[in-house]
Amino acid sequence: MSIATSTNGGLRVRANDQGTPLNITIEAGEMRREPQELANAIVRLCAEAATSAGLQRRAQLEREGVAEPVLRALRLPEPPARAPAAEPDDDVGSWLRRG
Repeated sequence: MSIATSTNGGLRVRANDQGTPLNITIEAGEMRREPQELANAIVRLCAEAATSAGLQRRAQLEREGVAEPVLRALRLPEPPARAPAAEPDDDVGSWLRRG
């Protein structure tokens, strides 16, 4: 389970890794919003919480030794790819040495 919160903190959604909302907290000020806008925000927060919970679940299962094909079958989100390490830029040093 994971919690996603709106930027102003007025909406909070706790959802499982499948995106099912388990708890929704709506502060009074949020009730002034248009109903469709509020609904869209709740659905967006459910998706954010589901992604976070899915990543946590995947990490837990990986630590427990669950095979990659099983993780794919569960359709859990994959962590973002890491950017390759930057290679040293020798060109910068060379133009600094030119006089």
